[in-house]
Amino acid sequence: MINFLNSEMNRFTYKEWNAYFTCDDSRRPVIDFSEEKGLSEKEIIRIAPSIQAFQTGESSDGKHLLKVAGDFADRIGQADYRDAMQRFVKEENRHAGYLRKFMDYYQIKVGKRSYLDHIFRRLRRLGGIRCEVMVLVTAEMIALTYYDALANNTDSFALKSICRQMLRDEIPHVMFQSYTLSHFKRGKTDRIVRILLMETALFFVWLSFHQVYQAGGYGIVRYMKENLGYLRQSLILTESNSKNS
Repeated sequence: MINFLNSEMNRFTYKEWNAYFTCDDSRRPVIDFSEEKGLSEKEIIRIAPSIQAFQTGESSDGKHLLKVAGDFADRIGQADYRDAMQRFVKEENRHAGYLRKFMDYYQIKVGKRSYLDHIFRRLRRLGGIRCEVMVLVTAEMIALTYYDALANNTDSFALKSICRQMLRDEIPHVMFQSYTLSHFKRGKTDRIVRILLMETALFFVWLSFHQVYQAGGYGIVRYMKENLGYLRQSLILTESNSKNS
């Protein structure tokens, strides 16, 4: 499990987050397929459904998210938050592009909206920016274990390269969203809501893609422990930032 509690990014302001995402635009890898040796039919059958689902999940114009983010930025007087969120959405779309290139190379069809994606999107729209971010950060924490497991499913150089980039990007995303959650007053039920949201999401993701996780070295115990460990770190960051604000 990755420990990001001591990262200097946890002290970033929205101005610094905006600068980070701006700088990150110039550090994009080129996905290289020249060393591909091909995947077996069994490997493709195992990984394709989850890649289709995550590629669809990363694909969004972020229209509702950017609207509520803009409203929130105006409310707190932080234009840098609006700009940072726009660049965050751009980075998510870039992730979808990486996966799409891999899918095109191996002739994996683009998936339709999965029930998991449908549930996540419906949950995000139940409230304003707080609800959006709470659901987003849950998905991003689960992505940390997913891309780690996916990288270990095959010997594909291109897929491993994509997964490394995803992990590099998703860790700051978790910190960024955790910082935003620190701007809201929290009641006694907030921690419980986030735990229940995570546990519910983990149930459905495991039900759908446990074969990928198992082939990547994750049994159910490790899967639950690491994902809940990421949630614990996010909660600590949110609470510590709230005390310092």
